[in-house]
Amino acid sequence: MENNQILDIHTHSHTGNPNAIVNYQLPVVSSDCDDPGNDAGGGNPGDDVFKPLQGVYYSAGIHPWDLTECNAKKQLVVLQELLGQSCFVAIGEAGMDKLANAPMRLQIYAFEAQVRLSEQYRLPLIIHCVKAVDELLAVRKKYNPIQPWIWHSFRGKPEQAKQLLDKGFYLSFREVYSAEAMRMVPDNRLFLETDDTGLAIEAVLRKAADVREVSLSALRRVISENVQAVFLSGKSCFFR
Repeated sequence: MENNQILDIHTHSHTGNPNAIVNYQLPVVSSDCDDPGNDAGGGNPGDDVFKPLQGVYYSAGIHPWDLTECNAKKQLVVLQELLGQSCFVAIGEAGMDKLANAPMRLQIYAFEAQVRLSEQYRLPLIIHCVKAVDELLAVRKKYNPIQPWIWHSFRGKPEQAKQLLDKGFYLSFREVYSAEAMRMVPDNRLFLETDDTGLAIEAVLRKAADVREVSLSALRRVISENVQAVFLSGKSCFFR
């Protein structure tokens, strides 16, 4: 796989873009409960058999919005089966969201399980966190992870950016964010993404270069080098 031009670390677009890390949403799984109506999961178009596209890298994780009491354990089984494939270079989105229906107890259970998988498979963790920073940091303190944690689609204030950077996080930005927060991120902790916006990563890159007052080519090189170091260095596949 050609990886020297990957700039987009998180997209929901399934067009087979080799210059992005595509988020594969776990398929609907059979329920542990009697009520089939409780069987939740996001899923992708087509059948439930994962068919990687040639030259494309993927991430996969259990999103808190897709989590229920009835599917948590089986989603973890499905996720672990996927992670054995070398095209998966990250776990995520994973995290906690106080706007989701799943109780926080269950969200913490699923997130901690994914933290352990991240360490076991030596894969970086792409974080989704809404109104649950304290809970997230408590899990980080508990596990003291070696693998990188990347807060995706960061839109917080500079104070929160500093807090997360001080805790060792990487920050990933799409098209909307605090310019001051973007400027304070060190080069080696910075990522860009398109998420579910439908934007081209080049548009995100151009805005970020303007905000950081650097050339487009310089920022392109920074992001490409960070992707190589964090996602594609080969260390993540060591035990697979």
